[in-house]
Amino acid sequence: MQTRKMAMCYGIAALLLFLIEFVIGRWLNDWHFVRAYLGDVLVIPLIYCLIRIFTNKLPRTMPLIVLGIGVVTEITQYFKLYAILGFEKGSLPAILLGTSFSWWDLVSYAAGTVLIYLAEWLLFRQMGKQDETA
Repeated sequence: MQTRKMAMCYGIAALLLFLIEFVIGRWLNDWHFVRAYLGDVLVIPLIYCLIRIFTNKLPRTMPLIVLGIGVVTEITQYFKLYAILGFEKGSLPAILLGTSFSWWDLVSYAAGTVLIYLAEWLLFRQMGKQDETA
């Protein structure tokens, strides 16, 4: 069962990641590396944290499931799903679906998945040390 403390931690992490994503999207357009890659790296942990607020199911495979969501989203961009569905580029549905495919986005999503595993390993390693001293 998901503890309230863990849900709160994931909620705070999701909020912080969302704020970082917002800042990147809103004010860092001229910083190509940050806009093009860092935002894509961080979106995978953001989605993961949002899911983990509500469930602790599949803790080892959930990052891969979230990576799969990112890959499927990128594939829909490759096939220009927004246009197939009749949405104009720049419309809210087109923005949510995405409009441009990039192999580098897939690399960024994979890096975000590695970041999740690293953060989880560090978090639970630290929690194990606290249990030993209690």
